[in-house]
Parts: sequence; C-alpha cells; structure tokens
Amino acid sequence: MKRLILLFTAAAALVFVSCSGNKQEQAQSEVNVPLVSTIRVEERTFNPVLTFTGTVFAYKEANLGATLPGKVEKIYFEEGQMVKKGDLIVELSDEMLTQAMIEHETIKKDFERVSRLREKGSISEMEYDHVKAKYDASTAKVEMVKKNTQVYAPFSGIIAERMMEEGEVYFLNPGLEPGYSMRSGIVRLMQIDPATVKFDVNEKDLIHIRKGLPVVVKLDGMPGKTFQGKVDRIKPMLSTTTRSTSVEVTIPNSNMEVKPGMFAFVDVMLPEVKSAVVPLRSIYRMPGTSDDFIFTVVNDTVHRVKVERLQTIGEHVAVRGIDAGTEIILEGKNRVNDGLKVKVSNR
Repeated sequence: MKRLILLFTAAAALVFVSCSGNKQEQAQSEVNVPLVSTIRVEERTFNPVLTFTGTVFAYKEANLGATLPGKVEKIYFEEGQMVKKGDLIVELSDEMLTQAMIEHETIKKDFERVSRLREKGSISEMEYDHVKAKYDASTAKVEMVKKNTQVYAPFSGIIAERMMEEGEVYFLNPGLEPGYSMRSGIVRLMQIDPATVKFDVNEKDLIHIRKGLPVVVKLDGMPGKTFQGKVDRIKPMLSTTTRSTSVEVTIPNSNMEVKPGMFAFVDVMLPEVKSAVVPLRSIYRMPGTSDDFIFTVVNDTVHRVKVERLQTIGEHVAVRGIDAGTEIILEGKNRVNDGLKVKVSNR
C-alpha cells in the first residue's frame, strides 16, 4: 500500500512539474513578442515642390558703346543713376563727324548742280546717277558717324557700371566681367525691375518644369523675405557636360532691393497630386545607406517595404511604394525585423 501511494505521489509531481514548465515557456514566449503601435497610411492631396539654387540677373542688360572708335568726351550719368529710354548717355569726339559733314556739303553742291543740268538735258543719265550715288553714300556716312558720336539708352534702367571715363579713347574691347555681358561698351545699362533669377535643372527634373508654373524665390542676403514669380523661359537644349539646362524666373523689384549677383533659393510649385502620406517618424533608414523603409503589419507579422520620399509635409512625408490604408508600425520599429511576429498595443 505504501508503495502504491509513493508511485501516485511521484506521478502527480511529474504532472505538476510538466504543467509549470509549459506555463513558464508560454510566458517566456509572450515576453519575447515585441509590443508595437500602428497606424493606417493616409492619402492626401498636396503640391509637390522642387527646390533649386540660382543667381539673380538683370531682366535686360546692354553694354552701350559705338561701332567706331573715338575719344569719350562726356558721360552724362553716374553709376547707380536711373535713365529713361532715349536719354543721351555718352558723347564721343566729333572729329570724324565734322570731316564727314564737310565732305557731304561738297558732294551736296555737286549733286544740286548736276540736278539742274539734268533738268535742262545738259548731262547724261549716267553722269547724274554717278553723282547721286556719291551723294546718297555721303548722307549715309554722316548719319552713321553721328550715331557713333552720341549713345542713347535703348531701354529704361540703371547705370550699373562705367567701364570707361571721360578722356579715354574707346575701342571695340569687351567688358570682361564673368557672369555678365562680354560685349564691348562704355557703360553697362541694366533693367532690374523686374529682375530675373536663373537656375539649372537636370534632365531628371526637367520633365516636371513647365512655362508658367508658380515659383517662390528666397534670397540668401534677405532672410525672411519671399518673392513670387513664374517660370518664364526654359532653354531648349541641355549642356553635354552637366546634362542640365537653364531656367529663368521673373520677380518684381520695384524698390530695387534685389541686386544682380545675389544667391537665390527657388521653389517651383508643381501641379497638385494625390499620394500616400506617413508620419516622418515611421520611416526607417538603413544605416550607412540612403534607403528608406516602412514596416507593415499583416496578421501580426512584420513586413519591411522599401519606399521613396516624394515630399516632406510638416511632420509627414508623401511616399511612393505603399498603398493608403496599409497598417504600418509607428512606435517600436527599431525592435522588429522582417517576418517577426508582433503584438499591436492599440488594437
């Protein structure tokens, strides 16, 4: 009897130990399952923005000079002064004009004399035509020399630079100022209201740029201030070395505070689109790479999905590679791996 009791007691003990072991294993298994919180991917409408760096230029620029060399007699405006279209800017020496006018007067008298003789029939048409041709050529020469002794403003603007001073002899030498006009001149005239901002766009982004797209310009030298404009011109060819092309934007500058040469940030506002949007903190970037991932949860199992960032919108990011409505991990992404079972705390 005692032996039977001992056997029964030993069996009960084994059963108890086995049950305890199972409970401990189950508890330990539950402890190893990561606890995460999730949200659903939203779909939002937004305006994508492409950002570039650029430089401010004058809307119009011209180096004013003459086609003939000559001594600079008078420059009527200083640097920084405004001029109107048609204003006399520079006068050059008129020795050539005086000589041309004297020759012209002599030829004019000959032409008047042969004209009278022609009316009387005293000379042939050939002789008349010969003198008339000389007279016409002399008249054209006087007009040409006159234009090259007086330089007028072709458009309204500001005298940005005097490249010569009074008393110097003007020749056809280019004004070598990197980034600006390389043409020969005595003064540099610029129209800076409005101003032009130029920036380069690579071939990948060029497909999104269209004439008329709204643009926001920020200047490095004027923090906190923005200028509204539109894409005006897109150069119809790409550089064979940089694979990019030049794009121009016009911005208002009525108070002349924007100066040519300023550094600019250009935000091009693209047409409205719809996209999946996720919180910024839900994105996991693989260390040492530029690859972004999001962890989804399907049947309590983690799946790692690669995504592409399209646009940052405050604390959220528009992404490509995942669908709206997908359940993704918001908190606890650093404790999970692809294929791991998890427990969702917010269900």
